Amino acid sequence: MEYVDKEQEQVTKTLKGEKKKLSQMSFGQKLEYIWEYYKLHILVTLLIIGAITWGVHHALTYVQYKFYGMVINSSQYDEKVAKEMHDVLKMEKHDGFSLSGDFYTYDDVNMGGYGNKLDIYIMTGQLDFAFTDEVGVKYLVDMGVVRDLKTTAPDKLLDLWTSEGRLYNVDVTDDDGITGNYDVAVDITGTGIQEYFGLDEKMKYLMIADLSGSEEYLQNFYDLIYKIEKGE
Repeated sequence: MEYVDKEQEQVTKTLKGEKKKLSQMSFGQKLEYIWEYYKLHILVTLLIIGAITWGVHHALTYVQYKFYGMVINSSQYDEKVAKEMHDVLKMEKHDGFSLSGDFYTYDDVNMGGYGNKLDIYIMTGQLDFAFTDEVGVKYLVDMGVVRDLKTTAPDKLLDLWTSEGRLYNVDVTDDDGITGNYDVAVDITGTGIQEYFGLDEKMKYLMIADLSGSEEYLQNFYDLIYKIEKGE
């Protein structure tokens, strides 16, 4: 039997009156009555709860990538190490690290709908360091995105690399026609660096680009490289 509400307007309903009416209804009548008169209130409440839940979840879990590594002309690297790098580099909770492979200097294997995938990532600043072969070194040098290790690497690493003759040195002429000599990469052939990051033997060089400008994380990365070099 359908319950008949004798109050003429919803705005005249009182808590006492509602309790009395609900006490006179069957369970099914209660559900029908509540939905009929309070569905808007219920929907608004659910939306508010959903928005609050999403906001809290987002605040706790969002990630903004701040440091990027690439493996160029290879797809091989240790994914477990990549996942651990956030903590190894002592990154803030919501700062992210990305290490990606499958970037190639050869257009026939690297073209996407918007052009060369490697070029696109570089132009959007998603390169701080790279493991690559000699072809990749020359490609990045030609793009003008490589930092001179003499100006960015800490002295302890420069001294080590220099004493072992591992710096890759090139002459580069800038747009003004001025030629300079730069240490653009370090040879990591047969070192613990290759092993630590799970690289294949073709990945002979480490290069620094620092396009994100995350200097703190770059220095922490250098600290990691030094520890690996020293076998710590």
